[in-house]
Amino acid sequence: MKIKKYKLYLIDLDGTIYNGSKKIKYAKEFVAYLNKNNIDYLFLTNNSTKEPKDVVKKLEKFDVETTEEHIFTSSEATKKYLRQKGYKMIYIIGEKGLVDTLCDFEQVSSKNKIEAVVVGLDRKLTYEKLSIACQAILNGAELIGTNPDTLLPTADGFIPSNGGQVKFLEYATGTVATIIGKPSKIIMDSAMSLFNYKKSDITMIGDNYSTDIMSGINSGVDTIHVQTGVTSLKELKEKEIQPTYTIKNLSKLID
Repeated sequence: MKIKKYKLYLIDLDGTIYNGSKKIKYAKEFVAYLNKNNIDYLFLTNNSTKEPKDVVKKLEKFDVETTEEHIFTSSEATKKYLRQKGYKMIYIIGEKGLVDTLCDFEQVSSKNKIEAVVVGLDRKLTYEKLSIACQAILNGAELIGTNPDTLLPTADGFIPSNGGQVKFLEYATGTVATIIGKPSKIIMDSAMSLFNYKKSDITMIGDNYSTDIMSGINSGVDTIHVQTGVTSLKELKEKEIQPTYTIKNLSKLID
C-alpha cells in the first residue's frame, strides 16, 4: 500500500522513536529524512515532567537529532489552554518541568484565589497537596489533568502515572477533569494551531492505539500505526475504528 505524503507529522516518542532505554530501528533515519527535506514535524509527549530541552537531550542518546522547536509537551498544551481560558491564578501538582513551563502564571494556595488546579505527575505528592487541590476544586476551580496515563514504564517495571492522581481528585470532588494530553483533542488542536495546514495534510504517528491513534481519530486527521510498541497488529485488527495505515516500522515512510 502506498502511503500518502504529509506536510506535518505529529509523532509519538516512547514505542515509536524509542522503547524505554532501547533504540527503535529506523527512528533516527526517519527524523533525519524529515530534517533533510524540511518537512514539518512535532514530537507530541504526554510527559509533563520534562521540558523540550530535556526531551532533546534524551533523543540525543538514541542518535536522533532534533531541536526544541520540534517538541510539544502536555505542559505546553496546558499553558496554551490556561491562557485561552484567561486564568491567572493557579495551583499546581507536578514536577519541575510543569512548574517551570507555567511560571508566567501566579501560583497560589488559597482556595478562594485558585482559578484552576493543574495536575501533572508528582512523585513527591503529599496529602496536603491533594487537600489544597480538593478544596479549591470544591470552591469552583477547574480541575485540569495534563495527561490521563495510568502507568509509567521504568527500569524496575511499571509505576503509577498521572491518571491515578487525577482520578483521586475526580472521585473526591465529584468533578470531571479537563484532560489536555493524548487522546484528547486539546493537545492535538493546540499542536496543529502552530501551523497553517489543512487537516488533510496532517498525520499522527504512534504505537499506542488508545492514546496516539485515538488522538488522531478524535481530531479528524489521518493516523499511522507503527508495530514497534504497545499495540500489536493482532490487537489492532480487533479495533472497531482502524488507523489510516499500519506499518512494520518507520522505514516505510522514508523515500
